[in-house]
Amino acid sequence: SEQRRVEELSRASQERLQATARLATVGEMASLLSHELNQPLAAISSYATGSMNLLEAPAGAGSTPAPDSLQDVRMAMQQIARQAERAGKVIKSVHDFVRRRDQAREAVSAQQLIDAILPLAILQARKLAVRVNTTVEPGLPPVLCDRTMVEQVLLNLARNAMQAMDDPEIRHRVLDIRVRRAASNQHSGWVEFAVTDVGTGIPPDVATRLFTPFFTTRPEGMGLGLSLCRTVIEQHGGFLGFAPHEPRGTVFTFTLPVSQPAPPP
Repeated sequence: SEQRRVEELSRASQERLQATARLATVGEMASLLSHELNQPLAAISSYATGSMNLLEAPAGAGSTPAPDSLQDVRMAMQQIARQAERAGKVIKSVHDFVRRRDQAREAVSAQQLIDAILPLAILQARKLAVRVNTTVEPGLPPVLCDRTMVEQVLLNLARNAMQAMDDPEIRHRVLDIRVRRAASNQHSGWVEFAVTDVGTGIPPDVATRLFTPFFTTRPEGMGLGLSLCRTVIEQHGGFLGFAPHEPRGTVFTFTLPVSQPAPPP
């Protein structure tokens, strides 16, 4: 039927959007992984080299390493295990996010959405020396959304906010993520997410083109992030916009519909 054909076209369009959103983040995730894994891998290499040197008994001293050397090797082995565990956690956080199955819209709490993207956001925050604050208004109802896509929107906005603060003149870098109840009525309820930075702000000439597909201010960017973010939110019936944040920086906000309880049979 015509209705079924329209539903199939809509589903295909949504699948393409999800695939494009993932591709748009692959390059940045690869760069982030490279930076974050370099430190534990360098530490493992250093501890392993030190252990080999300690185990090589000096000439004429017999074939058994000194007790002190064995104690140092044991400590080095513990550090190697700890650094390997740290590297494993980094990889797992990315794996869990990227490989999460596409889902239909479901009732999800705002805290669950934030918790899902925090591990990846904190990786970049450590790299850029950014402090991350999150605040969720108590008693908020769950939102009805495609969890995978909304998490990508939230992560994209958080990454952009931190990159906006990557300036030597900005010493106190804070990423603030807040969720509160938005204007609602008896027929529909809304929840507002706000992602705020204390960066350099958005120049007027950039602001007018910010949501244009393939427009980017970063040489390595694909220019798909904000355009896709707005599309995802609008498909949920919400709104995504931005405004200057006083005394400095920018705040991006978007709204999602509250999950309404099913009517009684």
